[in-house]
Amino acid sequence: MSFRRVPRSLLAALLALGLAVGVPARAGPVLHEYFEVDLQEDLKLGATTRDGSFPAALETESGIVPAPSPARSADPSTTAYGGTSTPNSADSTYRIDRNTTRPSMVNYDDPFTPPITPFKRLFAYDAVDDDFELYVSDKGLTEVPLGGHARDGEDQFYADLFVDLAADSPVRIPSVGPHARILRAQLEPPTSFKIEQDGAENWFIRADKRMRARLMMQLSVPRAVFGSPFAKVSWGRLAKYVRPVPEPMKRAADEVLAQLGLSEMLLPREALARLVSHFRSFKPSEQLPAADSGVALYAELTLSKKGVCRHRGYAFVITALALGLPARFVRNEAHAWVEVYDGELWHRIDLGGAASQLQSEQDTRVAPHHAPDDPFEWPDGSESALDMAAEASTLNSQGSPSTVTADAPSQGDVTRETQQTPESGSDASSESDNPEETAPEEGAVDRRPPTQLDFDLTESSTRRGAPLQLKGTTLAGDEPCAFARVDVVLEPKDGASVTIGSLPTDEAGRFAGSVTVPLSIDVGHYVLTLTTPGTAECGPSARVGE
Repeated sequence: MSFRRVPRSLLAALLALGLAVGVPARAGPVLHEYFEVDLQEDLKLGATTRDGSFPAALETESGIVPAPSPARSADPSTTAYGGTSTPNSADSTYRIDRNTTRPSMVNYDDPFTPPITPFKRLFAYDAVDDDFELYVSDKGLTEVPLGGHARDGEDQFYADLFVDLAADSPVRIPSVGPHARILRAQLEPPTSFKIEQDGAENWFIRADKRMRARLMMQLSVPRAVFGSPFAKVSWGRLAKYVRPVPEPMKRAADEVLAQLGLSEMLLPREALARLVSHFRSFKPSEQLPAADSGVALYAELTLSKKGVCRHRGYAFVITALALGLPARFVRNEAHAWVEVYDGELWHRIDLGGAASQLQSEQDTRVAPHHAPDDPFEWPDGSESALDMAAEASTLNSQGSPSTVTADAPSQGDVTRETQQTPESGSDASSESDNPEETAPEEGAVDRRPPTQLDFDLTESSTRRGAPLQLKGTTLAGDEPCAFARVDVVLEPKDGASVTIGSLPTDEAGRFAGSVTVPLSIDVGHYVLTLTTPGTAECGPSARVGE
């Protein structure tokens, strides 16, 4: 079954969840005897994949993992990288927002085995500009060497992903971590290509054709980058690696450092430990910062210890650079963290602050990457991203894939609800699980213009356990509702509604992305509805059935 586009004026769609039905095999002669794959034997014999491109299995800290399956093809729900994401596209810089609320659910795609959820390295920034945006200081691309063997002290991974190539133009792809090496790589359909990286080790693939292709790689990374003590190094040695901070931000950061009791009187490794402890003690907050942007927002976030992963990482990097520690801000669609350089090695450091739930399609039969012990302490009450990933693994291991469809209203399979908004001053409120605390106090008149939502389903079909693509706009009065949270909710005919994800709006009030229909929900019919709790400038939307 497939989706049919619904009228834009209607803002909810009924989803039907069905189970796949097996077809009995026809009787006939047995052409060959099936032998169960023995990965231990493949390792001992040095077996390769059918075409000889990759080892049949790798021995990792997470156990033995098999090479990517030769039978895999893209469908409308498959995540594809590249496309319009290039070294100079809009996502090559990063501006922090002031929405410090914790998202209830985010979606994540992991193309690596063992899975590194949620630390897929997709965007990295190592400097801050005069507009207080993070950027890559050296955008020049150099080719990532291909070949060789895994070295002692390295972790190995397979990568298996789809990428939308652009003819002779570099497009962004993920990597597993800093200092990653490519031992083997293959593109299907075959075409000439090379992998390149910029000064912050963002990876890009450049090919001679425009098409969607499957990229498979065998990678190795120094295990120490995932967790090891910072070297006993001097400030003088680190100085040549530090990107300068604009003077207004440097003055603000120096004041922050003074209040935190940090200076070059401490050894770099001691200062780093204190910084990590401070930023790991941040808390999500539904009371948004008073500052809108720039220096004031940075200082308020840092000293109030308010925010989720992206706020922690952004403020950490600016503070570290001002102190004299080379640092990067790294992110993907689900999480953000930092990397800090000791003159020899970039260390991945998680500051926590992830979403309460993570939806991922990773194969739960393969154990996740087993990282070394974290060398930094976690303050009481804080939670790492690995905790979130472990919870997601438990959630996603329940249930089994099935089909999700929405048919036309004329067939009687779709109900749509109008997304209406309360009149200014009414007592209607958002039904989000995490409403913003920017709403007026009880009894006060809400003078924020109500938010109007409009959205489209952008794919023809999906499966339970697969992404559901959405895009749309938000408008409060005549202005876009910028940096708001849009919650995606499934409502059964009977029973409680389920929030399956949240999407952020950009500065123009637009949102686009995917949410994953949980594997654990029951088969049946559901109404798909979008709501928003609003922001300091935009009122909440309210859902009213027709």
